[in-house]
Amino acid sequence: MKISKKLLKNNIAISMLGSKSVIIRHLLITLFHSNEVILRNIQLCDDVMATINILKSFGKTINFNNENTIKISGQINQLPEEIYCGESATLLRMLVPINHSLQNKGRYTGDKTLLNRDFGDLKDMLTPLGLQFSSDISQCNIFKLPFSVFGYLSSQDNYDIKADKSSQAVSGLLISRSFNNAPSKISCSSLVSAPYVYLTADIINMYGEIIKFNDKNFIITPQKPKKLYKDFFIEGDWSLGAMILALGLTIDNFEVKNLTAHSPQPDSKILELFDNLSISYQVNEKNMSIITHRQSYLGFTYDITDTPDLVPALMVLAANANSPSRITGINRLTNKETNRASTLSETFIKLGGKLEVINENAWLIYPSQMHGGKINSYNDHRVALLAIFLALQSNEVVEIDDWECINKSYSVQFLKNLLK
Repeated sequence: MKISKKLLKNNIAISMLGSKSVIIRHLLITLFHSNEVILRNIQLCDDVMATINILKSFGKTINFNNENTIKISGQINQLPEEIYCGESATLLRMLVPINHSLQNKGRYTGDKTLLNRDFGDLKDMLTPLGLQFSSDISQCNIFKLPFSVFGYLSSQDNYDIKADKSSQAVSGLLISRSFNNAPSKISCSSLVSAPYVYLTADIINMYGEIIKFNDKNFIITPQKPKKLYKDFFIEGDWSLGAMILALGLTIDNFEVKNLTAHSPQPDSKILELFDNLSISYQVNEKNMSIITHRQSYLGFTYDITDTPDLVPALMVLAANANSPSRITGINRLTNKETNRASTLSETFIKLGGKLEVINENAWLIYPSQMHGGKINSYNDHRVALLAIFLALQSNEVVEIDDWECINKSYSVQFLKNLLK
């Protein structure tokens, strides 16, 4: 891809397709009941398609009513021996506790960057709950795919979990415990990215008032599913929406549709930052839209510990600020598709960004004018996405290798709405 500011429209209205994180949680919940569920405004990215294929491997029926609507129905009538998670670490970590509440063995595999990820945190978290892990690859201090897991997830009244590296298995545990017959409580001594677990609890409660939660404690009271179909419109994806809104502050008129200001999606917290910086925007809750425009603002300080996917949007925001910005929690970026602490900062600097690494956990970003260059995405969709949005602020052409990797999380449809 070759792209620059010259291709960017000056007045933009863009409709956001549904959040991948929300869609995947809905899909996994449907494993536990046979009621018909309709999901609208679906984003058929690679991770969502991997989840749909896993549901089919359990015997669920998936019908595509149109390009952005699917219907899920039927019961589990088979248990797959091997589960392919594509390139989605989120899907893998959530699925292991779900699958092992249904069967006592499973082999897990994936593709591309997922094969390089370390899942030692998943193993450490779930081994005390009765599961045994065995990797095909013998490598000291790193636990990689493909691996096998044996045993049923233990049924307990109280689960004590330490989730200091990833929260996704806690979300999977919540789903698996919410649709059995026994009440239980999950207590987390530490819980990184807690807002994503709260999102899971909120989605589960759309199927009945099942979970009460506060801070790091989740009380689960399963209910018998009512024999009524569920029909959900999936709100637009806030991790992409945050980047688009940050870009919108450099454009005359900008409207983003299918986003709500009080969204349970963690990355909607960028609006709190807008408020703190006195950045003006208009919210139309009825039409699910947010409108902004070209304006100036000061630099900021932001801790990404609970919202690491906001980093690309924050980098775009910081580049256009009137004073330096400080981003902390950078160590949360290391065990992703790439070491994003390295690849995101490298991309930013290559295109003219002024970034100072204060220490392994903090960056200082100065107001920056982007210029052209050639970027390696490293097959990481967040790196490619950052490069695209920085390029849209450069008068010179930016060439991005393997930019199509954004399909992991997003449909390329949004680009058609941004470009001339």
